[in-house]
Amino acid sequence: MQRDSDPTPSELQRALFEYTPTVLEESLIAWTRENWPMAARAMVYNKSEADNTVSGVKGVRSDEGQLVLSVAARVAISERELLIRAIAAVLPEWLEERYGLTPKG
Repeated sequence: MQRDSDPTPSELQRALFEYTPTVLEESLIAWTRENWPMAARAMVYNKSEADNTVSGVKGVRSDEGQLVLSVAARVAISERELLIRAIAAVLPEWLEERYGLTPKG
């Protein structure tokens, strides 16, 4: 089957699908890729926080459902912590390079 229309993306399609990450985003992504084991370890240590987070959830009808919800919360908490660490590691250097701002000791 041949295509009748021009395959060149429209302006809207380019805006939606051809995203170019910024230098800061690329640095954050690279840092998190290098340090992902930190998030994996945090999944073990975040069990009590995750259990506490989902303890009041209503409508979970089985222990298996509660476990799935708890694991999802552990993943989210670990990702949050990894992102915070990435920002703390990358942002000072980026601010200095971009704006000449140097963090105080």
